[in-house]
Amino acid sequence: MPLTELAIKHLKPQVESYRAVDGGGLYIEVSPAGGKLWRWRYRFQGKGQILSLGKYPVVSLAKARKLRDEAREQVKLGNHPTRYKKAQKLRRMYEGENTFEKIARNWLEMKQVGLNEKYRAHCMACMERHIFPAIGALPINEITIPDVVNAIEKLAKRGTVETAKRMKQLIGQVFRYAAQRGLCVHNPAADLRDILPTPEKKHHAAVHPSEFADLLKATEAYQGDQLTKGAMNLLALTFVRTGELIGAKWDEIDWDRQEWRIPKERMKMKRPHMVPLSKQSREILKDLHKITGSKVHIFHSNISEAKHISNGTILVALRRMGYQNKMTGHGYRSLASTILNEKGYAPDVIERQLAHEDQDKIRSAYNRAEYLLDRKKMMQDYADYLDSLKQSDGKKVIAFKKTERKNA
Repeated sequence: MPLTELAIKHLKPQVESYRAVDGGGLYIEVSPAGGKLWRWRYRFQGKGQILSLGKYPVVSLAKARKLRDEAREQVKLGNHPTRYKKAQKLRRMYEGENTFEKIARNWLEMKQVGLNEKYRAHCMACMERHIFPAIGALPINEITIPDVVNAIEKLAKRGTVETAKRMKQLIGQVFRYAAQRGLCVHNPAADLRDILPTPEKKHHAAVHPSEFADLLKATEAYQGDQLTKGAMNLLALTFVRTGELIGAKWDEIDWDRQEWRIPKERMKMKRPHMVPLSKQSREILKDLHKITGSKVHIFHSNISEAKHISNGTILVALRRMGYQNKMTGHGYRSLASTILNEKGYAPDVIERQLAHEDQDKIRSAYNRAEYLLDRKKMMQDYADYLDSLKQSDGKKVIAFKKTERKNA
């Protein structure tokens, strides 16, 4: 017989909990302390389940029946009522806080533990500039594929295809973060692989190897400051990335082992890198030590005690030497790669010294030890070759005196 409000009020506590049935799986459970809790018994995917609907009299008989009917509808739709109830609670919790911008900021805040602070700030600045004005104010569960496409294509049309590509990736990551928290069910950035044109690969300006001798002689004749001159000469000898060079610190130089050890934090691939120092490189460093040996950075900036010279310093010097749009700091890497490959050095040895990523991680770890001796020989041979270029008249080809590799 169905329950009535009067009957419920007259239910008295007993020594043990007991149930008063209303119907359709709905019953009220009375505890020994006198508490009355609504529960609904049902089956989901063949298994018996019980759903708590609230406490009487906060939840009246009419309200309990309504909640039971709503839960029954969810079961008919294939939804687990308890999980559905939790999802609804989570959505209500985030109600008004589920715009794309707010969720993106929450995501970056959560990710900052594992991200480089500079990179995290860059991601946020890019979204503030390019993405938030377009979709930042929209509730994340209402953003459609055309919304995302429109934002990305507008960015690409301004000529920043690489930035557009990166923004598409970031948008997708924000949506995955939101989906994991029940704030949306669809990632509109997931299937947009072909909306952006493939950008043309940009090549860093570099002189032809036949013009390298003139560049080295122009560097020797450079009338600017000694730090800049030393930086250009070390770039030529070590062919590291410009950022890795200008950020070099004196404590990275191992004079006894004749090595420059760059920590992973300063490397593009986030792996430590070792640069064998040729006799010529060590001589340049000794001269620089007389100037900045008391500082942290080898290429110390006069602007700030904690900073080094900028990337633009080398570009300005090359421009003054007449090499604007003809040579860049990265160009020294291109020249070294071309020359060393032409002279017969093993590609793996060259790639390791260029600190290029090896897709085979096991091979990568092995190579660090396997090629050390070869790299030291190669770097000294290369330094000697550059010396010979400086002494040449530019009219004849200089032979590359490669040290023979000893058999293991």
